[in-house]
Amino acid sequence: QGEGRQGAVRRCPALPRAVRDAMARQPGGPSCSIFVGNLPYDANEDELKDLFSQVGHVSSVRVVSDSVTKQPRGYCFIDFSDSASVQAAIDKLNNVDYNGRKIRIDWAERELRSGGGG
Repeated sequence: QGEGRQGAVRRCPALPRAVRDAMARQPGGPSCSIFVGNLPYDANEDELKDLFSQVGHVSSVRVVSDSVTKQPRGYCFIDFSDSASVQAAIDKLNNVDYNGRKIRIDWAERELRSGGGG
């Protein structure tokens, strides 16, 4: 699930000034997508949606799998309905334990530019 859609980053509408300033270096404007890394390979999209719904409305969860082996790659992208939820996820859920692993969260564009991944 998710392969082929990795680069799709959902754009967000108007943002608070603090978030706009933080995103000023992001090409194409701010998004409503986050990258979540260091996921256990048994990560479940429904469980991830439940976890991230604690900070805002989750539009979609895409756990990325290898296109050949179909095995999970240890990361996902999550779309929120607004950028405030993205910032809340980064602030409140970065480095929390999820099934025995400390997950790493960042704006999706930053990870896509750096070639991010597990």
